[in-house]
Amino acid sequence: MLKDFVSNATLLIASFSIMGVLFKDKPLYTSSPLSTKLYWGLCFGILGNVLMAFSIQINSSTIADLRHLAIVIAAIFGGYIPGLLTAILIAAGRIILFGINESSVLGAFGAILTGILYGGLSNINISRTLKAFLLNLIGVFITSIIFIIRIDNSHVLQNVLIMHSIISLIGGFFAYHFFVFVVNSYEVQSQLKQNVKKLKETEERFRLLAEYSSDMITMHNEKAEYIYISPAVKEIIHFEYPELLGKRMDDFIHPEDIEYTKKMFEKALLRGVAESTYRYRTNMGDYVWIESTLKSVHFEEDGSKKVIIVSRNITDRKLTEQKLQEANELLNRLSYMDGLTGIANRRYFDETLDKEWANSVTTHSPITLIMFDIDYFKKYNDTYGHLTGDFCLQSIAQAINNQMSVNSHYTFCRYGGEEFALISPSITIEEGMKIAYQIQETIKILKIPHINSKIADIVTLSIGIATMVPTSIEKPQALIQMADSALYLSKTKGRNTISSSHLSLEGL
Repeated sequence: MLKDFVSNATLLIASFSIMGVLFKDKPLYTSSPLSTKLYWGLCFGILGNVLMAFSIQINSSTIADLRHLAIVIAAIFGGYIPGLLTAILIAAGRIILFGINESSVLGAFGAILTGILYGGLSNINISRTLKAFLLNLIGVFITSIIFIIRIDNSHVLQNVLIMHSIISLIGGFFAYHFFVFVVNSYEVQSQLKQNVKKLKETEERFRLLAEYSSDMITMHNEKAEYIYISPAVKEIIHFEYPELLGKRMDDFIHPEDIEYTKKMFEKALLRGVAESTYRYRTNMGDYVWIESTLKSVHFEEDGSKKVIIVSRNITDRKLTEQKLQEANELLNRLSYMDGLTGIANRRYFDETLDKEWANSVTTHSPITLIMFDIDYFKKYNDTYGHLTGDFCLQSIAQAINNQMSVNSHYTFCRYGGEEFALISPSITIEEGMKIAYQIQETIKILKIPHINSKIADIVTLSIGIATMVPTSIEKPQALIQMADSALYLSKTKGRNTISSSHLSLEGL
């Protein structure tokens, strides 16, 4: 008898494997569609009848088997509908297989009662394992009652009850957990199948985007070696796919940009995202400007990281930016340049004096300002005309500018009209006087005729010099006023002279 019960349990468990394969795409849940529940109910009903066909004959009209476990599993996983359908099919099979008699009717009634109870209890809010154990106990109880009614021999009844209860509980335990394993296995397989499908779809979308993108898409390992390159590589940097595969990015980056691109690559590996602009050597040997966005991706399979880089050629934009920058620099220079003489203008004078004043306050060093203008320049214009007057200003400005260009610390400007100024930081009054005499001598050497000058027959200059050691108390206008006063003094002394003014504010 024990052997027969074990065979019955084995048949039950083996059937689950077959059913799992047949319905692997239609798993049984309480939320499954009605058609799925009907399919499973039909299969469990057939399984119950198979178990009856291989049942243990107790007497002429009484059999023992594990058919109630088919109803248990159907109700536990699918709920009321598959559980009741299984019970109905088993009840019908009991009468069809063994004829209409008291034992068959009683067995059919027991199956229907079991199905109704299981269906009702399948929705109680307890764990599925505990629910399966509870339903199995109910099935054993109902079956035991039928055995008690149908078996008269107490010894046989005792053996049947013991064997049936033990095998039902043990077989039910293994049957339940095996069916859980089958369901979970096919869930995992189904999920894996879906993941593979999604992965393929993702790869196809990525490849489609990569192959038809005008941007170059590349993938690199942690050594920055190329492991994937999109077809746009040929148009952007004129390489074929195999020529770059396995090579490092550094081999093609401009030497001045290598350190920067390495830092951006490391930043992408550590922080996930980075951006970089650099020069890349093409297959033709020239360099193009590349703008790249870097994104690191972690691969759980081997724990490695890959960096995906989306790059585009921005050489035209870079050249436009460079031209725009040069134009802005030119405009900036022009805004500080006197249009007539080509030297610095009044605006540049004001800004430079403010800057040098601030530096001198910090270093406690003197600053000297030399201001001069052309003697009787109005008479010069009246005599020779304004065009010649402009040429005279240009000649004087050019001569002095050439003289001063040997010292980059000096700032020579046209202050206004025929008046000029020279800012000389860290220069004492004595050194300033020497510079003033050099300027005066340079103009004399030019020998520009001026027949209506009251002091000479050539163009001459009146010069004023002022030197201060600035402090934060005073403003640069104080130095301008001193130099202007010294210039006025030169004019009152008869012109073509040099006058000076020296003041140390620290001594006040």
